[in-house]
Amino acid sequence: MNSKKTHYLSVYSLELPKFDTKYLHPKIKKLGQLLNSDSAATYLFSSITENIQSKTYIRTHVILAISLIQHHRKKCRGQQLNDFQQSLTEFVKELKSQRVKKTCMTIIKKIYLRLVSMNFFIADSLSQEFNIYTLCPASSSEVLAGHFKRIELYSKNIEITETTMQFINSKNIVKNYVSCYADVFEKITQIDPEWPSSSIKLGIEEYRNSFDTESGSLNTKYHATSKVLELFGYLIKIGLLDKNTVLPKNIKKPAYSSLMRSTNPTLSSININLLSIEQSLTSAKVLIDNFHSDLIKKLDYSTTIAKKVVTEFYNQLPENAPFPSDGIDPNIIVAMHIIIVDEMGINPTSLYNLQVNIATGRRNKKEFIKIEADGTVRVNIIKWRQRYLQKRTTTSTAVINHQKLQLQDVNASFCIQFAITLTQGIRKTLNTNLLWLRRGQGVVRKSNSFDSEFRKFCEVFLPEDFTQLEPTLMRIRSSRAISIYIESEGDIIKTASYLGNKVKTTLSTYIPLFLQEIIYRRKLYAFQNLYLILATADNPKKQNMLDMTEVQYSNCVKEIYKNEDFGGSLFELLKPKSVDTLDENSTEIFFICSPENFAHAIKVIKTSPNKENIKYKVCLNAINKASSGSIIFKSMIIDAENILDKEGISFE
Repeated sequence: MNSKKTHYLSVYSLELPKFDTKYLHPKIKKLGQLLNSDSAATYLFSSITENIQSKTYIRTHVILAISLIQHHRKKCRGQQLNDFQQSLTEFVKELKSQRVKKTCMTIIKKIYLRLVSMNFFIADSLSQEFNIYTLCPASSSEVLAGHFKRIELYSKNIEITETTMQFINSKNIVKNYVSCYADVFEKITQIDPEWPSSSIKLGIEEYRNSFDTESGSLNTKYHATSKVLELFGYLIKIGLLDKNTVLPKNIKKPAYSSLMRSTNPTLSSININLLSIEQSLTSAKVLIDNFHSDLIKKLDYSTTIAKKVVTEFYNQLPENAPFPSDGIDPNIIVAMHIIIVDEMGINPTSLYNLQVNIATGRRNKKEFIKIEADGTVRVNIIKWRQRYLQKRTTTSTAVINHQKLQLQDVNASFCIQFAITLTQGIRKTLNTNLLWLRRGQGVVRKSNSFDSEFRKFCEVFLPEDFTQLEPTLMRIRSSRAISIYIESEGDIIKTASYLGNKVKTTLSTYIPLFLQEIIYRRKLYAFQNLYLILATADNPKKQNMLDMTEVQYSNCVKEIYKNEDFGGSLFELLKPKSVDTLDENSTEIFFICSPENFAHAIKVIKTSPNKENIKYKVCLNAINKASSGSIIFKSMIIDAENILDKEGISFE
């Protein structure tokens, strides 16, 4: 071991840890044997585990340090740093093949940097070419720390640095601001370290113009520039910058801009947002067909696996015994989440926080989850960011019983009802209304997220080529939405209904621009054909003009009337009238809107045994139209509910 390391050892304690001694002391002793120095082992342990409170995380540091040094010793390599770097590269490749957590890469990087700072290995010319960050990329915390250092480095003076730090800390999401300020500080300092008014203006302009709006988003450019202008406006206001400084204007806020991530937002191996030159030259139809088939294959596979997991668990339970109610195994929860999100399109964050019921109040409903008599489930979903309560109802039906469960019977309705049953006891024990509670859970967690459990589920149940795409519930939801959009030939209303979003949000956030463009071109082509048919309808030589046979022309006309995109008063006049509509005895039914009539309609819907009855259909149609209508109609529905409340009739 190189003797130059000794001046580092005084920084950290060389005493053995006084916690978890039965486990850590033997491990540190073993590390000392591998390093041929107990003091080096103790120093390495102290430095890499500094400020870490988790016992499990500390153990992981020690295990990885021992494994790395053992790997190096087994290769019989010496004390040259280049030899150790070669061993490190091999070790990291082995870890990646085992699909370990990304935090392990951070720990390996920490061990390497500490050994280098100790001068434990002898550096040479070959070792200088090695970059640890290529092998183990910087973590988000390291990137954030780097931006803070850049702010300190390029700031004009300590007062501006401290004020900027205070300004950043006043924001809810610090990381969204740090990189902006570090970049603009660097540009201004490169122009003039003294920060005169002209260099500040020029530096902000260069930062604003540095965004690549061809591959990025105009919204990103607008909001990043807004953050910079906000900070510099504040610095001028409090007198840290010249009051005569003129700040450049921001770009116009874009009315529309794609908010889709450049990283693949779907389960498909084809990233339709980042096509290679070869892919971009292929037929659009072939590309979309391949993309869609890959999406369907991945979605069907993931939901089938999830249904198998739930089915096997259900069928293992004793047939004549009551269902357990002490919580759900995490793998079963994740499987249920996949099924529910795929079928209903619920946002995963809202699904994680789903509650069975809430406290009864004058203006709120008692249940967040309502199981209807027909086996469907109505769920109240809270979208916190929008401050919006959304009602969603499953399209599938299910009944929980002790009979053997078949794969095709597992759906969103079944999963929600089964989860309520499995968590009934633990909800009372923990005094909570949350639906998703783990088996053996002792306290209500601050975070209800199941993201880590989802990753573990994928590692266990999905093949390696699938997990390399890093599937998430968000990607399952986005993939199904895009699949619906393609299958419905661009029906954005249907897609938005699945997601529970507005049409504008659906287009800007979920549907790729490439796909939108193809669908729009296809619709325009269909309308052009319609105009050609209409323009030549009275021409006796129309078939010759359109280069069609009589059969082709007849089929084309039929297809036009089948196209769901066409509509409007003119199109309805052109439509051939059926015999039923020309019947003189046909009647038209009117529903007179009033709170009393809506109350009666709700009663009919809930009590009618025959859903094919004309009265039932009229009442259902009236309620549906009023619910999606203006505020006047919605207020009538509320008054109707109050009438039913007074009569003691449930309208849920």
